This record gives sequence, C-alpha cells and structure tokens, in this order.
Amino acid sequence: MPRKSAKPVAADPRQLDLIALIEAGGLAGDRRDTLRGILATKASPRTWRGDVIIPPGSLLDKVVDLFERTTDFPLELPAFLVLHSLAAYLLDKGVEAVVAGTTVRPDLWSVLLASSGAGKTKTVSVIEKVMPLRLFPEATSAAKFIEVLAENNRTAWFQDEWAQTLKRMESQTYCEELKETLLRLHDGRPIARRTVKASIEIDDPALVILGTTVQETFLDNVSAESMLDGFCQRFGFIVGAADPERTPDLFPIYRVEEAGNMAPLHTAWAAIADLPLHPEYTVTAEAETAFSDAFRHHYQQHREVPASFFRRIMWRTFKYALVYHVLLGKAEAVIDAEDVGWAVRVAGLHLADARRLLDGYRLTDLEKVVVKAEAVQARLGRRPTKRELISDVRGIKNNAMAMFILEVMKAPAGGLACPDRRP
Repeated sequence: MPRKSAKPVAADPRQLDLIALIEAGGLAGDRRDTLRGILATKASPRTWRGDVIIPPGSLLDKVVDLFERTTDFPLELPAFLVLHSLAAYLLDKGVEAVVAGTTVRPDLWSVLLASSGAGKTKTVSVIEKVMPLRLFPEATSAAKFIEVLAENNRTAWFQDEWAQTLKRMESQTYCEELKETLLRLHDGRPIARRTVKASIEIDDPALVILGTTVQETFLDNVSAESMLDGFCQRFGFIVGAADPERTPDLFPIYRVEEAGNMAPLHTAWAAIADLPLHPEYTVTAEAETAFSDAFRHHYQQHREVPASFFRRIMWRTFKYALVYHVLLGKAEAVIDAEDVGWAVRVAGLHLADARRLLDGYRLTDLEKVVVKAEAVQARLGRRPTKRELISDVRGIKNNAMAMFILEVMKAPAGGLACPDRRP
C-alpha cells in the first residue's frame, strides 16, 4: 500500500517587517551589518538640479544645504555666489592654471537670473561673513570704472540689475566706452586712460563678475541681437527658478545667520584657507582627456549652438576646475580629472540655461516655423524656394526670414537642391 504523502505545511503569506524581524531575533551576521550600514547612510533630501555640481561635504555643500533649510531663495544663488567668491579669492592670490601651453585665470563672468527679492543681498552678506572678499565698488561711468579698477583690481564685482547695466552700455553716452573696456578686461589686455589731471594704466586687469537680474527685466532691456553678440557670449548664464516646495510661508524668519547654522561654514572655510596655494597649476593629461570627452559629449547634445559660443562656455571648465581643486581640499599643484569632472558639469548647466534664456526671445516659436518649413520640403521632395516658404508657412513673411529658415533647415532626404538659386 503506497505511503500517504505528508500534508504540506502552509507558508505564512505575511512577510516580517524589519522591526518584527529584529524582535524575533532573525537578523544576525551579515544581514545585521548590512542594515546598520544602510541606516548610517542618510539620503539627501534635495532634488535640486544643481546637486550634480556639489561635492558632498564641501563648503559648497554646506552653504547650499543651509540655504535650503532656512530660506526660500533659489539655490542657484548661494551655489554660484560661493563658486564665484572662491574664484575671486584665487584670482586675488594670483592663482593660474596652464593647459596645453595656455594660461587660464579663475576670472569667471556670469549672469544669474532670478525673481525680484530672491535674496542676493542676504546671500552676499552670509558669504562675506564666512570668507574674506574684496568687492568691486559700483561705478556709474566708463571713466569712473577705470579709476575704481585701478584701486580694486582682481576683486569680485557682484552687480544687481545687470540688465540695466547692459542697457546703459548700449544707450548712454557716458557708458559707451565701458563695453570696450570690459572686452579688454576679459582678455587681460592693458587698460589706460589719460586725462588733464592724471594718467591711469592697468597692466594686468582681471575681475570676477556675477551680475544678477530679474529674467523679465533682462528680456525687456537686453535685445536678442545683444544677447547673441560677442560681448554677451563671454558670460555664462544661470536661471534660478523658485522652488515650489520651499514656499515663503515656510520661512517667516530667515535663520541662516544664526551662530549654530554658520559654524559648519566657518569650519569648512578654515580648511580651505589652510590649503597651500600655488601660483601655477598644471592640467594633467588625464584631465585634458576628461575635458575632451565631455566636450564631445556636450557638442553632440548642443550641435546647434554656435561653435564660438560653445567653446567659450566649455573653456570655462578650466576656470571652474581651479575652484573645485580647492573645494575638494587638494594641496597638489596639478588639476586632475576629478577637478575637471566636477567643473564640466557646471559648464553643462550654462549650456542648458543659455538655451532657456533664448527661449524667452521666442526661440521656440522660431523652431516651430522651421518644423513647418521642413514639412513643406518633405511634401515637395526638394528644397523649397523662398517664394514657396512665404506662401505656405505662416510666420515667414519676407525674403530675409525665408533665407534664414533655408539656412537652418535640415537637408532634404534626397539632397535635391532648391530651384531658386537667387540670393
């Protein structure tokens, strides 16, 4: 007679949670150690896009964390004020980097766009209390600017209402020389001014510039033409949007400057201040390779960006690399691949935000016109004429617009030329 099978034991469908597992004594050995390690790892609560540019535990990390906990300010503001303040500190100390035989100074120029009342004055006040800053005084004319620069060379120029400053350079007689002076300043060329009373000569001029302005004001005061000219291309743009999760009602009192909140910042700065600085840092071959790889990667993502504009933004990587070198607490006189790796992420933000800013000049609308023109091209099976574009595409009203659209359109699949070859 066959033996009767034993009745299977029903499995308990319920799984013990961690607390029940621990209470039952079922967590031991490697599992216990693994859980202890996970508990010791605190996930960052930040979901801010700029987290990718922040080395954990650095001064930059501590400043951004403080402003996130105690204010409703856009975090781009404290982050880029720290980066530019450190750049100004290194510039004042005469620090430079050499890459492929070219000397690079940490003279960062940027424009940060944020809403009115975003907290620029408070943020500068906090940073000044943490690290020694030589600030460039405001100058109201080209002549006064040169006088002030002679006494405050290699300082940090943090300027409110930057759009108004640009507008004055474009429209006011007393500021018309300022743009040319700033172009010479950017290139490190000597600046001189002679008057009846005195002669001023500045042989090695340099400034760190961070202009702040309201995005809507910027669009109203700076034309698309000016935005695309060589002068504006010398700036990196950053858009600081308000965080919908950090609304003003959560911060009736800003507690950013309380002693307990400031103490970690002072400690982090003291470690940086103790680092030995070198007048010249060499960019290693590995760092050059890291830059080249990132350059190719970003170029594939931003192929439509003019090459000169793209190169200027990417070249800022080496300026930021000097800043990250000290942020990471390194004493060696070399810029390595890690420094470049952090810095190139900032360049990526500049590329993305230049695009966001151009959207305010109806760049998206222009792209829609291009898409419609390409649809006409696909229907015709060849390159359309200017007359056909004006006739078939709303938004193309004259020959100049039609010619531009033809220049930026993708080539037809068959490569057939436009029958209209007249200019």
